[in-house]
Amino acid sequence: MKLKTGTAFAIMVVLIIGSVLFGAYKGWTEEKAYVDATYAGLESMLQTRVETAYNILAVAKRHVPETDEAYQRVSMDLSQLDNQYNDLSRKAEANDALGRDAAALLKNLSQLDSVKNDNRDAMYVDNYLPQMLSESEQMTVGATYNQAAAEFNGRINRTFSGFLAKLMGVRPAEVFNAE
Repeated sequence: MKLKTGTAFAIMVVLIIGSVLFGAYKGWTEEKAYVDATYAGLESMLQTRVETAYNILAVAKRHVPETDEAYQRVSMDLSQLDNQYNDLSRKAEANDALGRDAAALLKNLSQLDSVKNDNRDAMYVDNYLPQMLSESEQMTVGATYNQAAAEFNGRINRTFSGFLAKLMGVRPAEVFNAE
């Protein structure tokens, strides 16, 4: 049985459109998988930040009561950051708050006579812990994940195949920053 030319042409057009849609979906899904794979690096950096904050609290516990306001803020920030949020903007907000509050706690500790009279804790409060806090912040902000997510989002939003992929359900990558 012969197909009519119009029917054959319609089938060909449907196959071409289907191939283009499938190719766009598959390609962008693979690129998104690469972005998602870099997330483990961000989580590792956040874990370093959490460990640094726990070290700050360990030193603080030797010099201020756990009811101290600055101590409590850092504890609360840690519990929020340690919580496994799915929303990266909430994690980023908790991370920013942790940075501010931990720096404030370190500043308060550096002014205490009990810290000044303890050579080990003075070294931690004046040098080691502020450096670790600063380095972990820089590593988190400059994480490969954020760069990969921003590049992916830029490309998917600028291209026709990206437009098609979004129609097929591929979503832009969530960026790690506080809104």
